[in-house]
Amino acid sequence: MAVKHLLALAAVLAIVHAVNLPVPRKVLGSDNAHITADWTDNGIAAAVSPLTFRLFFFQRNLDVLSQIYEDRTNPSSPNYRNWLSIQELNDIVAPSQLSKKQVLNWLKSNGVSSAQIKDNGDAFVIESNVAVATALFQTEFHQFTSKTGQTAIRQVGEYSVPVSVSKVIQFVSGITSFPVNKRLSAHPRAPEDNQNGKVVPYVINELYGIPSNINYVFNSSISLAEFQNDRSFAASDLTDFQSENDLPSNPVYKIVGPYQPSVPDAESTLDVQYGSGVAVNSSVWFWTVDGWMLEFANDFINTPVVPYVVSMSWGWTETDQCQITSCNGLTSAQYVDRVNTEFQMIGLRGVTLYASSGDQGAPGDGDPYCVNTKQPISSIFPGASPYVTSVGATMLVPPASGVSASAASDAAPPICTTYDCADPSWPEVACSYPDALITTGGGFSAYSPRPSWQNSVVSSYLSSQASTLPPATAFNATNRGFPDVSALGHNYLIRLSGRWTIVDGTSCSSPVWAGMTGLWNDALIAAGKPTLGPVNALLYGMYASTPSTFKDITSGNNKCSESACCKYGFTAAPGWDAVTGLGVPNFQAIANYIQANLINA
Repeated sequence: MAVKHLLALAAVLAIVHAVNLPVPRKVLGSDNAHITADWTDNGIAAAVSPLTFRLFFFQRNLDVLSQIYEDRTNPSSPNYRNWLSIQELNDIVAPSQLSKKQVLNWLKSNGVSSAQIKDNGDAFVIESNVAVATALFQTEFHQFTSKTGQTAIRQVGEYSVPVSVSKVIQFVSGITSFPVNKRLSAHPRAPEDNQNGKVVPYVINELYGIPSNINYVFNSSISLAEFQNDRSFAASDLTDFQSENDLPSNPVYKIVGPYQPSVPDAESTLDVQYGSGVAVNSSVWFWTVDGWMLEFANDFINTPVVPYVVSMSWGWTETDQCQITSCNGLTSAQYVDRVNTEFQMIGLRGVTLYASSGDQGAPGDGDPYCVNTKQPISSIFPGASPYVTSVGATMLVPPASGVSASAASDAAPPICTTYDCADPSWPEVACSYPDALITTGGGFSAYSPRPSWQNSVVSSYLSSQASTLPPATAFNATNRGFPDVSALGHNYLIRLSGRWTIVDGTSCSSPVWAGMTGLWNDALIAAGKPTLGPVNALLYGMYASTPSTFKDITSGNNKCSESACCKYGFTAAPGWDAVTGLGVPNFQAIANYIQANLINA
């Protein structure tokens, strides 16, 4: 009996010892490099303060997803534009239920309730508080205030997760990175009288042949996406803009995410006014996130009803993505890969993604002052992603005599009697500093291989322009070339805080292409056909068979940035080039191509 009692006691002691053993943990970060001088630490945050963060699982079957994407976006495939549901997408890439259960157990054991967890297929979104996050990540959370008055709760010092959890979770967001100003934006200035050639929707319609007799049925939809907790647009400005431009009233249909209309900014205002100004028959969405591309994409994929087209006038150096968002030990290449997978999933829902190609020319945000001798050329993300249509910028060149523009015809809107609107007959060239406030971005991705749909035109460009190219060591000529297309990006008039303002940027051209795509989608929807979805393979195939669908831009280069002109860059040339892509649109020719090949075929 004594032996039995001793054995029983030993068993109990063993259990107690096992229970008290520390759980092995993996450190995800151990310094405060993410805390910049723009933010002031106000001390430990209150335990009850709300905090939202995300856990991104490692995905499965990425090769299968890529095969399906290539098949469904290929105009030659019998499965072309046979789009997938949210469930079908998550069935492909989401982790096993066992992996999810493992993470759920960890969350619930630290005080997270089921109601606080949203399952986004390949990610969990957790809406909890500082006390719970402190226990989960075994770290401190502090309250911060920015120089512009923004507030944020972020962790300080070392943070970690159990080793078992780290084997199924690839990425944590929402606890480290701060909103930063390292992004694309509209570049505003006052509309002085000596600045001839203002661009308004009327000029865009005249230049690209967009008809005025659009059927206003609102079957189609577009969205303007904003990031980094950006300020918003003012509805009153949009109303004034539409009135002065003789546009039909088209208020924003749906707002997703934070909305701050009291102090509107140029970026959001530009996007909404020109997206709606071109897509006059589309419902307009305004979608914001306080994070970066991964948060946006994951939310978008898992929203039941989404707009058919998205314009993203944002970006940052492709190889420095971990400067604009915390990567939890991942590299920028790994972060880009993950977002590109999410972009594939968005495309497979039948959504077209447009992104600006950048405002710093070929030097990019990586070398805006022409001082980097080792890497004088840099690419941009998402503008260099093969899963978006990258949009560059052009500008109209007024006569050397400086005479006023002649767009103020009987058909011109009231705004063209107040300001000199540009004449659509003026020559159109690549947008470049110092004649503009920006230089259109273009070049080659640092990470993504060249897709088959642009092989022919990019190879031709590299061959014919060999003598004008930057050094071979400055860019990877075997990778994805960008931009794909272009549109005007200089001297846009917007209504901002009750005043007229001029802006420049590829931020101008991306919503224009999104707006036109909204019009083309409307014809497809009316005919009972699927939406366009990812359009790159379609556009390059269209150009190959019917070059008249584009106007080639052969003048200009992108050797400058926003503030300097550098030694290296790319030159516009006949055919596709790394300055303006395939060129600018012939709207009606593209519409006719879609009618013949996607509706009547």
